[in-house]
Amino acid sequence: MLEKITESLKGTVGGAVLLIASFPVLFNNEGCAVDIAKGLEEGASIVQTIDATKDIASYNGKLIHTSGEAVAGAKLNDPEFGIDEKALVLERDTEIYQWEESVSEDDSKKPSKTYTYSKKWAWKHIDSSKFNDPKGHFNPPQQFEPKTFRPDSVSLGKLKFSEELIGSIPANKDLSYDQSTTNRIKSKFGSKAQIQDGTIYVGKNPADPEVGDMKITHKYAMEGTSSIIGLLNGDSVNSYRTKRDTTILMFDFGTKDAKSMFQDAQDANVTRTWMVRFLGVFMMFLGFRLIFGPIAAVGGMIPILGTILDLGVSLVAGILTISFSLVTIAVAWIFFRPILGITLLVIGIGAFGYLYYKKNHLKTT
Repeated sequence: MLEKITESLKGTVGGAVLLIASFPVLFNNEGCAVDIAKGLEEGASIVQTIDATKDIASYNGKLIHTSGEAVAGAKLNDPEFGIDEKALVLERDTEIYQWEESVSEDDSKKPSKTYTYSKKWAWKHIDSSKFNDPKGHFNPPQQFEPKTFRPDSVSLGKLKFSEELIGSIPANKDLSYDQSTTNRIKSKFGSKAQIQDGTIYVGKNPADPEVGDMKITHKYAMEGTSSIIGLLNGDSVNSYRTKRDTTILMFDFGTKDAKSMFQDAQDANVTRTWMVRFLGVFMMFLGFRLIFGPIAAVGGMIPILGTILDLGVSLVAGILTISFSLVTIAVAWIFFRPILGITLLVIGIGAFGYLYYKKNHLKTT
């Protein structure tokens, strides 16, 4: 029990860091959301749709949109597996079968921590040297790392993609391995490698994997009809910097008009904003929870009281999080969205006032 209290006291330091960090995360997120939204509105109002197969010189220095056939300058190659594809991007994903350490804690036992080991497929290499008991649980180095291959050049009509635009193209299709790929893999790895269910398996038996076995898959983006938006600089399409100091550079598969592409970007901005909001709120809640942790830890010396205090600490942390996060977002919105900001500020102060009222009410009863 003393060890648990000591750990909770240590946790207050991390809680304070999380709490302090949550405020700029929430505040800056709102400013970023507005800047991106306003920048996209600016771009949508000035973008010009052009035919990339005709004269483009008159559009130099302007934000342009076009659709057409995107073509890579050369084939992409993953030499370690003999993959050659005419593609806009090629990605190699890897999984390795390895040991994983799990820790469980029970204060009624000595020692209180129990370490167990199991095998699993994982994307990243697990460093077994950091295990509590590395003996007999060794993970060999990862032989093949995930890797992305991109062409040196991509063109669409008379336009050339900038390096940044090439780097924005996502791999959207799973690569199917043909017989020539199978033969190349067999010649390189022998009987240790095979293709099963669309996956390159490096190991003896896929049905009974051993630590160190690997699974490799590839994804790619085909050449073909694509839509882009960006600043035309000579014959190169680069990012456009808005008056809000944000950038616009878009790529999408298929034929899409400028309006749809800007709407998709606005939707993505809303999604990103909410994700960061949830992250900031979670950081704040966890910060408060860790700061109040010692109270619940001390109460844990009495089983029933410990459960009540633990619930109470979580409740208080939740109410404080709602109050302070709403106030923080509201202050940010006063800078960026005044009407909504003032409304949210009133709600946040009201929640904090309710907590203060309930505290005083409990004292008088």
